[in-house]
Amino acid sequence: MSKTLTILMAVVLAMALVAPVFGEGQREEAPGVTDDEIFIGSTQALSGPVAAIGRPMAEGMQAFFAHVNNQGGIHGREVNLEVADDQFDPSSTTTLTRRLVERDGVFAMVGSLGSPNVLAVMDYLNDNEVPFVYQGGGATELAVPPKEYVFPFQPNYLLEGNIMVQYMVEELGHERLGVIYRDADDGQNAYNSMMDTIELYDDAEIVEAVSVETDATDFSTAIGRMGDADVDAIMTVVFSPQTQQLLEQAHEFGVDETILLSYANADQTIIDGVGGEAMENVKTTAWVLADFDDPDFEPWQWYADYVDEPGAVPNAYGVAGMVAAEIFTEAAERAGRNLTRAGLVDALESMDGWDGYLALDVTYGEFDPDDDTCRLGKQSMYVMEVQDDEWYPVSDWIEYREP
Repeated sequence: MSKTLTILMAVVLAMALVAPVFGEGQREEAPGVTDDEIFIGSTQALSGPVAAIGRPMAEGMQAFFAHVNNQGGIHGREVNLEVADDQFDPSSTTTLTRRLVERDGVFAMVGSLGSPNVLAVMDYLNDNEVPFVYQGGGATELAVPPKEYVFPFQPNYLLEGNIMVQYMVEELGHERLGVIYRDADDGQNAYNSMMDTIELYDDAEIVEAVSVETDATDFSTAIGRMGDADVDAIMTVVFSPQTQQLLEQAHEFGVDETILLSYANADQTIIDGVGGEAMENVKTTAWVLADFDDPDFEPWQWYADYVDEPGAVPNAYGVAGMVAAEIFTEAAERAGRNLTRAGLVDALESMDGWDGYLALDVTYGEFDPDDDTCRLGKQSMYVMEVQDDEWYPVSDWIEYREP
């Protein structure tokens, strides 16, 4: 597999499935929509412990929407994105989301960050029929059971735990697996999926699993238990900055087994924060597929224009923000000039394997409370490892396999 993978770009940021045209005076009014603006909101960790994720994600969204606006907007309307800093605190997420909806009157929420944060507001948004497009989190509860107005896209932890086990067992041949995971819903979801998936195999087992507090900085006990259990590989579900701390301590303890990180760590900042021998045998799942070395790739040019830095390329979190903006843009284009919240939902449900520049294989279905697939979004991932201080793809796409 080549170092940089080429994105197959389906030509789509055009107006497919345009909504019916209302006669004079018949246009439905939608909150946040005026003759020349679509006002949307997002909550991000612009400060606090995971600002290294939140800031670039917000920047990626703003860069994409800046390009959309430079091209004339969506059906002549500019997109105005208001980003509120919740510092990765779910209680702040709740307060800020209600403020954006009830006081500021946003049309939709787009790209909000963090599984505990988005879980705190998803029912509120769904109950108030406010579209919630793309969440920066992989909690299974976002998609299962499905919510009519909630549209996740990132692979959820049910999917990721399944694919992590598949890769470790089928492609690397490991038989004695260990798991270190956050003591939170996201970590628990991934661990439960791993335990279900391991049942597919007669010659492999999860022999040790350790949950760690979300604010832990000392991982010596967890690492020691992996050694005592004689694991031959370790799967982890922790996020920056805990990832860097865990990897550094594992190296200090002499751990040389394969360590597979969750996709929230598929970024250069992890390598830069640890580096050297501590990154040997480290791999990560990933779902964003882009050629970061291609200076002519159009989204990179849009990003460079926005940050006013020729040749600048977003990191993986910035790309996630661009994906969120791209999905919303395509749906709003499809919904037509007479934009309503219900119309946006219909437009999102019309996506069936849609590929944009960065958003690949976007698939939703008509809302059915009994259909757990109608809001799943993406259902495949691949794996990267560190080579020459860069992430390098080492697998093909791996599809979810039902236990």
